[in-house]
Amino acid sequence: MTRLVAVEFFKLRKRMMTWVVSALLVGLVILMYSILWSVSGRVTTFGEEQQFTAEELRRALFLQTAVPFSLQVVALFGAVLAVILAAGAVGSEYSWGTIRVVATAASGRMQLMLAKLIVLAAFIAAGALLAVAVGVAYSSIITWANGGTVLDFVTRAFVRDQFYAYCRTLLVIAPYVSMAFAAAVIGRSTLAGVGAGIGFAFIEPLVSGLMRLASDPWQDIPNYLLNANTQVVLLENDLPEVVRLGPSNRELAERDLNSPEVATLILVGYIVAFLAAALITYRRRDMTAGS
Repeated sequence: MTRLVAVEFFKLRKRMMTWVVSALLVGLVILMYSILWSVSGRVTTFGEEQQFTAEELRRALFLQTAVPFSLQVVALFGAVLAVILAAGAVGSEYSWGTIRVVATAASGRMQLMLAKLIVLAAFIAAGALLAVAVGVAYSSIITWANGGTVLDFVTRAFVRDQFYAYCRTLLVIAPYVSMAFAAAVIGRSTLAGVGAGIGFAFIEPLVSGLMRLASDPWQDIPNYLLNANTQVVLLENDLPEVVRLGPSNRELAERDLNSPEVATLILVGYIVAFLAAALITYRRRDMTAGS
């Protein structure tokens, strides 16, 4: 396993796509901070259902909320980039025609897939950490440039909460990554994985919205899909509503969603199901039948 992990790490590290995805994620964090800071300097109040002041927006961009805000960008936009990375990591083996060579050279099929998953998980976790580091650095500049140099909010409890927020964000990304990984294995192509992961991420909220307008049993189905439960888990991150890029607290409360514990179990169930489908399919596939 150690040699397989080292090989997969080398391949993913040397791919241009990995660095492009990382650069896009960093750029998105910087872009979101820049846009919102510019908005706070141009308007005095904004918002449709709830009015926020420019001062509230500026405070939300200070260092105290830098970690959850950066993680929000990771959860929304980084998930799409992670799907592309996951689908490419396994789907490219089929498009390049190297899957049979790699499978026969490895000590076992399951070990090869597990090595890919380990390296992929490590890269995604490192990417999320990079986005947080960039967000903290940018927010520090904003904070210190505007007189907010007091760091008395940094306590042991605060650091613990930021770590939990980081783990929650990785959790809500994982089902989409697992779906893309499974689709790429089953469909034998990168396009299948990217299409499944990104397509579901964009289409599911629209379909769920229509289901909620219908009667039983349709209106209860969205509570067991991915989007609703990711929103519940992300709501646990201590992020001011003024910078939340998603449904408000009131909107989520009206939907009668699951508890955070139940939502976590549902997401874990999806992760296990997708990965099991990928591993079982790959294990039973006849590699001599072509790519």
